[in-house]
Amino acid sequence: MRLNLPIVISIALPALFAQPSLVENTGTAKNPAISADGRLVAFVADRDGSGIEHLWVRPLAGDGPRQLTTGKHNDHEPAFSPDGRTLAYVSEANGGGIYLIPAAGGKPRLFAQGGRRPRFSPDGRRIAYWVVRHSGSGLFEGDVAGRKKRPLHAGFHSAKDPVWSPDGKRLIFAGCKTPSMESCDWWVSEGAREPAATGAARIFREQHMDGQPSPDLWLSNGNTIVFTAKIGENTRLWTFRMAADPWRAEGSARRLTAGEQDERTPAAGSGGRILYASRAENIDIWSLPLDADDATPRGPLERLTSDASIDQRPSLSRDGKRIAWETSRGGNFEVWVKDLVSGRERGITSGPLREHMPALSPDGAKLVYDAHDGEKVTIFESPFEGGEPVKISEENVGQGSFQWTGQGDTVLHFHRAPPGTVGLMDLADKKRTLLLRHSKFNLSIADARLSPDGNWIAFPVPFAPHRLRLAVARVSAAVGNEQSWTYVAPENINTSQPEWSPNGRWLYFLSDRTGSLAVWAQRLSGEKKPEGAPKAVLEFPDASLTIAEMRPRDIGLTLARDKLALAAAKYSWTIWSVRP
Repeated sequence: MRLNLPIVISIALPALFAQPSLVENTGTAKNPAISADGRLVAFVADRDGSGIEHLWVRPLAGDGPRQLTTGKHNDHEPAFSPDGRTLAYVSEANGGGIYLIPAAGGKPRLFAQGGRRPRFSPDGRRIAYWVVRHSGSGLFEGDVAGRKKRPLHAGFHSAKDPVWSPDGKRLIFAGCKTPSMESCDWWVSEGAREPAATGAARIFREQHMDGQPSPDLWLSNGNTIVFTAKIGENTRLWTFRMAADPWRAEGSARRLTAGEQDERTPAAGSGGRILYASRAENIDIWSLPLDADDATPRGPLERLTSDASIDQRPSLSRDGKRIAWETSRGGNFEVWVKDLVSGRERGITSGPLREHMPALSPDGAKLVYDAHDGEKVTIFESPFEGGEPVKISEENVGQGSFQWTGQGDTVLHFHRAPPGTVGLMDLADKKRTLLLRHSKFNLSIADARLSPDGNWIAFPVPFAPHRLRLAVARVSAAVGNEQSWTYVAPENINTSQPEWSPNGRWLYFLSDRTGSLAVWAQRLSGEKKPEGAPKAVLEFPDASLTIAEMRPRDIGLTLARDKLALAAAKYSWTIWSVRP
């Protein structure tokens, strides 16, 4: 199902141009790029409703948008050469890579297999980019002809998103020298010198910015860096100034705009203008008809909720006829349920507390959820049909229940008190049985799942910043005994949110193994060893409907006999301009 929403592109231009306004009646428009002379703008859009995004180019004074790329794969991240004659971009065709195409139209040429976010040097002779490599990422630089490419700073564990200085003598990039987040910063590279840490990571920490933002633009005006960063639920455009000798971040970051929507992909235009895309997001619950015991889809993706609020973290009953989820419909997160046969839905909770992470019992007759009141977290049990909830557990520490056992009288329970534990809680006597704990890995928030027979447990193991690897172990041997774990994916493949098939022969999970987050399934032997290659079950080729930027736990992959359900985000975009 597609939403055909109007996308307005509003571009402010230097005074010598009029200020045209483009209106896109279908699809999306994002990822702007503008030529150095301010005459051309390129952007990514799905104008025909196919779900595939291509590059479009428009003169700022003259005819309307002209399609530049075609095919069955998404194209994105356009960048003009300084003379405006060539566009570099990333295409997902043939495994993904950087391509070059004349801005006037023509046949694209592969520049770098696997390359991402290309940037022309100011003299137009070189292109800097990055690639994913084993358990990390690496920088590269190549001449425009594509004959000479060389890695940059190969000693870094990860390095990505290079940006040229205005004079073309330096690059700034986001990188980590080791797998530890403590080694991550922005670095300035100049010739053969060792890259210099800028101290930008300190600004990110002090201003509570999530993750490790990347630089987007290096402006000549006062050595200003433009970047996007997320604080809480919102991604905004930010700037800070750089001081030289040595290169270092000065002061604090400041907002570039006062907008309320997410802001992405800034591009520098003439006259000091910056183009960027703002994004409106709508998160709903979606379902895929599926033979879960064979990992075979049986129909197209279907929308289960449809409103302007956030609907996420679903939980299905075993027969797939009932579902629970958390929603922001009342302005605060509450728990709602829906009978998928009758279509009737209603709220289970209401009030000032955040009540979330619902888990339906196998028969769909009841559910558990947790409620947050400051530091106090309480687990409740409630009938599906409504009624007075029963308090199960109350503590001043993070805790929650996210799966019922097959018998329906015990729930899998996590407890965040260090080092973190996963265990079983009997709902009748409140007794707990420890299943999973490790002194090195904090597994309390690892979203473990028991197999249908209760003999095995699957759980993600953190092995690098923002990287998880799925493991399976016998319940009797799982506590702290890493030697008994079987990993179901290689270390370089990020995997999370495991879910067992009803027959226990398939393990479903989320993974970005092909570059974009999708649902995969791995067949397992009787001893829960991987058999064959994993199988892609649900991918999101339509970039306007995706799970790529959602937190895995918010996606909430859940499985029944005849379907899977998850939360996915629907996006619409607007392109704007601002002067720093």
